[in-house]
Amino acid sequence: MKRLAVLLLLWMLTFALGKLAFVALCHGQEVIRISDLVAIQWHGLPMDLSVTAYLLLLPWLCCWIGSNWSASWRLLRWVLVIFNALAALAIVACIVGDIVLYPFWGFKLDATIWTYIDSPKDAVASVSIGFVILTLLISLALAALLFWLLCRSMGVQRRWYAASAPALRSRTTGSTRSRALLRGRRLLGFLLRNTGYLLLGGVLFVCLRGGLTESTMNVGNAYFSERQFLNHAAVNPAFSLLASSQKVEHFDQLYRSMSSEEADRLLAGLYPITSPAAANSEESEHSDYSENPTPSAPPILLRTSRPNILLIFWEGCGGQLTASLGGPDGPAAITPNLDSFAQTGIFFSELRANSFRTDRGTLSTLSGHLSYPTHSLMKMASRARKLPSLAQSLAAAGYSTSFIYGGDVNFTNMKGYLLSTGYQHILADIDFSHSERTSSKWGVSDSILFRRLFDELTAPPTDASLPATPRFTTALTLSSHEPWDVPSSYRLPTDADEKVAAFRYTDHHLGQFIRRMSQTPQWKNLLIIILPDHGVQAAGVSKREEPRFFHIPMVWTGGAIAGACQVTALMNQSDLPATLLAQMGLPHENYPWSRDVLSPAYVRSFIYSTFNDGFYLCTPTASAFYDNKSQQTTAYGDTLQTDSLVRLGKAILQRSYDQLEELH
Repeated sequence: MKRLAVLLLLWMLTFALGKLAFVALCHGQEVIRISDLVAIQWHGLPMDLSVTAYLLLLPWLCCWIGSNWSASWRLLRWVLVIFNALAALAIVACIVGDIVLYPFWGFKLDATIWTYIDSPKDAVASVSIGFVILTLLISLALAALLFWLLCRSMGVQRRWYAASAPALRSRTTGSTRSRALLRGRRLLGFLLRNTGYLLLGGVLFVCLRGGLTESTMNVGNAYFSERQFLNHAAVNPAFSLLASSQKVEHFDQLYRSMSSEEADRLLAGLYPITSPAAANSEESEHSDYSENPTPSAPPILLRTSRPNILLIFWEGCGGQLTASLGGPDGPAAITPNLDSFAQTGIFFSELRANSFRTDRGTLSTLSGHLSYPTHSLMKMASRARKLPSLAQSLAAAGYSTSFIYGGDVNFTNMKGYLLSTGYQHILADIDFSHSERTSSKWGVSDSILFRRLFDELTAPPTDASLPATPRFTTALTLSSHEPWDVPSSYRLPTDADEKVAAFRYTDHHLGQFIRRMSQTPQWKNLLIIILPDHGVQAAGVSKREEPRFFHIPMVWTGGAIAGACQVTALMNQSDLPATLLAQMGLPHENYPWSRDVLSPAYVRSFIYSTFNDGFYLCTPTASAFYDNKSQQTTAYGDTLQTDSLVRLGKAILQRSYDQLEELH
């Protein structure tokens, strides 16, 4: 086991030196301080441990086998020699390749490299032959050095199998007592040795997984700064390559059901990404169902164009839970506070979730992007970082941006996505006390989260002499997520199921938070947007493939709103960026799938959402669910529109995957 410990230290040292080389050769105009180097190494350490754990699996297995079966060492020696050679070549190729390619690509080594395998001539077209040869020679020299060190650390350059094999020679002489004592020692040694290897295997599993939390290791784990170069420097290039290679697909070849020309014609004028040229042509197929009465000028919803903004993602709050959308009222009400804010604020009554998962709904809302039926864009680090986002747009307008969540922000690469799309500060479970972050299965309970959120929003500026900076804060709740572990006092005998109590709990503490905020000086210039991340299967909604699952409430409240009103335009979560930014007089042309639903130009109202390998399309009079696996349609309302809805849904699905391919 000592040799395995030396091997671990050697791999960790290799990755640490690789990071230093990356910073030294790729920093460009970045000013790098000693504290930055320390942060890079520290935040990259878990990912390096994960890769090292993978590299130690075979040596660990060989050592375990050899410690119990000495005759196997001759074969195991050559297994390890070959493995060390391949591992040294692969890791050095990743480190050197990352350093060489980063100045050209601007992002970490990933599966993009495989697209050049079939055309090596194109791959080296931008550099000289001398540069290529020199790079290869350096790589081979470094790989040879690493190979020698690996073999030396394991002792395979000597007759390691002879030196390391346990002394199993039996004694044929001696007293019966001596032989019994020897057998006892051997048995004890056998048990201790194998217990040690089992425990070591468990440690390796935890390291390669990335810990014992709900989330597993992903590229976003290493992200820690709003300076992208520092995040990239912390990422292990071998992990980045392997993680992205697992997801390599030609997205523009998925869900093809029509020609590109036909898809463009069907989508003409419906989204900013499409040309409006054919929107009013005789070929338009949408005028029969999509007329949406709009005012001659967009309504003004805000008192100020630069309010402080708090966006609260309410985990899973489906519309069927709220009295405003037909849920329980009176003594049995589940969300009385939200319903009250809907009456006194701006209530968007016809909002539909883009998807069914937090990672997808969050990204759709913040980046104004459509969701995908079988892919999570948030997990695709190289693509997600290219998306626009509210944080990015507001930061460009002078806002400070922050995200607060009581759970593991590394889950589904959320931290990587947030930092790469404009969030400057992230507060997550590790920023709470141990008792607070263990107050529920997923992390910090909502009562604690709202108290911390209040403190964050009302804290005085660190430097009172500087002009006040508008703030954009995003919070994500978690108590209304399975296993719904909230105090039993929040459940009523009349509740449809045990899930309901969790939403009543969050609503109670949300109400307390907003009432406290309304008594502060910050209230006058504050816009609070309350929006679920997706719907929920509860309170009469038993499956995702039904309209009520996607129907969710959105409420704007706070002192910054101009007055109470109800917005009845059909819209998705992804329409929030364009709608909000337009109200603030800020540009939103870089959101290709986000529509300003308050604009007079929004005359064809419909929503498009996705579930597992299917999509849902809804107009004011009809809706349809289409399952790609079975190719079956479930229609609601005016069934005469079903065929045209399905065709439009297929066109959106196809075009969205085209753009997913273009993002890389």
